Amino acid sequence: MRFDQETRTERYPQKGVVKQVASKLLRALSEKGLALLVNHGIPECKMKAAYRAFDAFCELPEEVRTKYERNESNYGYVKPGPSKYTDEKEARHVFNVTGTGGPLPDEEVPGFKSAVDELARDFKQLSAMLLTALAVGLEQSPDFLMSKHSRMLEPGNESTLRLLYYPPLGAPAPGLARCSAHCDYGTFTLLAQDCEGGLEIQTPYGERWGRVGHLPGAILVNTGDILANWTNNQLPALRHRVVVPEHCGRGRHSIAFFVHPDTNTLIEPLDTKIAQANQEPALCRLQKKKRGVMTAYHHIQRRFRETYAS
Repeated sequence: MRFDQETRTERYPQKGVVKQVASKLLRALSEKGLALLVNHGIPECKMKAAYRAFDAFCELPEEVRTKYERNESNYGYVKPGPSKYTDEKEARHVFNVTGTGGPLPDEEVPGFKSAVDELARDFKQLSAMLLTALAVGLEQSPDFLMSKHSRMLEPGNESTLRLLYYPPLGAPAPGLARCSAHCDYGTFTLLAQDCEGGLEIQTPYGERWGRVGHLPGAILVNTGDILANWTNNQLPALRHRVVVPEHCGRGRHSIAFFVHPDTNTLIEPLDTKIAQANQEPALCRLQKKKRGVMTAYHHIQRRFRETYAS
């Protein structure tokens, strides 16, 4: 999906641009469960600066990294270890930045904070554009979704900017994955990644996994549970994972921005009809259950309980 120049420079792009983006975005998400954005306005140099900063952090002694371990509000560093989703072990370093705030290792890694702050601002701006386009495409007022996401990366909202580094692996051990299969919890996720590959999505009806190709500079959008619920699964949340490539001599970098509604937002299906794709994508099992109306806070707490049940 290509953005025109005005979507990068204006906070509120022209109505024609929003409608064009809305049409392409809904078609991609309904037919494939994901979309690739180009000309989105976030320079590749900012991504690489964040990659370098996180590389430097991961090279610090473990006792230094431990000072920044993830807290109860999901803010902070997570070292490689057991998967949250399966019995597999995951080979990845993670640093979550959330609206609760917390320390950043700027003293140990000069420039870490500025790299994160710039990306957070840019991802929020891009997300606002996409939320506006989605609202228009769903035949709602332009600010319908944005008003429900007004506190991204602020208290009262679970949106998260996540830095990820997957170390190089010589001979992967059995049961080792870079990231195990799962669906995202929120509205949608923006994902930037380098050229190392390994991202896969589950193909229609869950029969097999398919590799997601790399397009330099592009940002991937995939639907989360909440947007699937809002649209009665017309925009499905797909299971995805990161596998270990056959040749994994180099590390892999990515940056994910998980977009969530404000915690007091009611998640209730909209009465909107979206043109159906030829095939039904592979849905998360969670979405096939009928549940009562809940808030975004209750939704994510339930998903955390299901994830960590073991």
